Amino acid sequence: MNYIEGTDRHQQNLLSSIDDWITEDNPVRVIDSVIDSIVMNNKERFEKVRESDVGRPGYHDTTLLKLYCYGYFNSISSSRRLEVECYRNKELIWLIEGLAPDHWTISNYRKENGEEIKFVTKKFREFLRAKGYIRLQTVAIDGSKVKANTNREMLTIEKIESRLEGLDKKMESYLMKLSETDKIDEVKDELGIEESEESGKKYIEKIIELKKQVESLHEQKAILEKENRKYISNADREAPLMKSRDGKIPAYNVQIAVDSAHYMIADDEVVLDQSDNKMAPYMIGSLKEEYGDVPDEALVDNGYNKLDLIEEIEKKEPGLKLYVPQQKTKEEKGAISFEYDADKDEYKCSEGKRLVLFQRNKIHRGSQSNVYRGIECEGCPIRSQCTKAPKGRILHRYVNQTWRDEYKKKMSSKESTEKMKKRRSLVEHVFGTMKYWMGKIPLKLRGRDKVSTEIRLYATAYNLKRLINIDPVDEILSKIMNYDWRTA
Repeated sequence: MNYIEGTDRHQQNLLSSIDDWITEDNPVRVIDSVIDSIVMNNKERFEKVRESDVGRPGYHDTTLLKLYCYGYFNSISSSRRLEVECYRNKELIWLIEGLAPDHWTISNYRKENGEEIKFVTKKFREFLRAKGYIRLQTVAIDGSKVKANTNREMLTIEKIESRLEGLDKKMESYLMKLSETDKIDEVKDELGIEESEESGKKYIEKIIELKKQVESLHEQKAILEKENRKYISNADREAPLMKSRDGKIPAYNVQIAVDSAHYMIADDEVVLDQSDNKMAPYMIGSLKEEYGDVPDEALVDNGYNKLDLIEEIEKKEPGLKLYVPQQKTKEEKGAISFEYDADKDEYKCSEGKRLVLFQRNKIHRGSQSNVYRGIECEGCPIRSQCTKAPKGRILHRYVNQTWRDEYKKKMSSKESTEKMKKRRSLVEHVFGTMKYWMGKIPLKLRGRDKVSTEIRLYATAYNLKRLINIDPVDEILSKIMNYDWRTA
């Protein structure tokens, strides 16, 4: 019986090259072209000043940028795994021309070249915007907690002080043993007994290690006190404790804006705020800084529902429509309703009882409001259902209440409901894909700046994959070749 036979590995091929390994429509050609175009047209951004001409030359930025783009494109973020792939992966051998950096070189480039990676991300997005892949007509904004590269244990001031106390006791014990060892050595010297050089060395090493731990704990305690924080991670000191679906974990809040035209990531930011409610103006401002313009409309979920900030955005950017779903307040959910009389500046409940102005300009839930108190609650048949306050029902009317009421009415429309459905289909899939790529250990770097670098690599890889799924490789390569990649 005949079988399909392979090529004889010992056969000499005189008329072949590495380029023959890769088909003309292979996505790796897009990665190669994008990185070459960005770096070669902006050489001043990537030139490194060598301190010495002695020693082996370093790798060019193009080599390591291509390596990382390819790695994240294929869900390989580990520097050790990338090192292995350099030897066995024919796409990667083609892409970086047979070079094989060691894992330390690969790892250090990602840690030390955040600005270069940021520049590549920005230039690639500029290309996507210029070619219509990102249009900024509609963007969906959302945030997700990504576990930091550290264990779940968080230190408090109390835990630090307890550990310091334990380390002090250990230190005292080792010092005492070291002192006893010195006395024994003196006796041996008097008796002429030879002593090995290792005598007491193990105690000295342990004492040095304990001193390092003590210094580290004092540094962490100082950070907690200075920044008025309750918790700090031992490995990643910048990562705050955040609520997630897996409980409270040290994490970063990753914010992304997804453009509706082709589901491209138009922007990404890493923040330390656990809540999203202050992030809407931050992300709109970030988009404007990135593109010099704001989208026509932005769709966000109810986690961004800080109405004062929404009003601020609409006033600052009148061309932007911001859609944020509104939840009913306790008053709106209840069976008892309240109607405001602007002429009298007072409320009347559904039972016909009056609530009059009691206090002006009180801060309620972070916003300025006027307080109204019921003056006819005594003897009301449904008072027990309405309030437990001994002096009568209290209502807060925000200084921008008229605008709030109009905005809530707009968000309850059929159009707004459809916009919210669209938001889920836009952004949640993107986060799901990125987290699938990240795996069980989502981040390899520590600290907000370095984590931002890693998220940019994920975002760039995601956009590259979307681009290749939209158009044929030859068309993309043509657009890359005919685009001016130089920074103005």
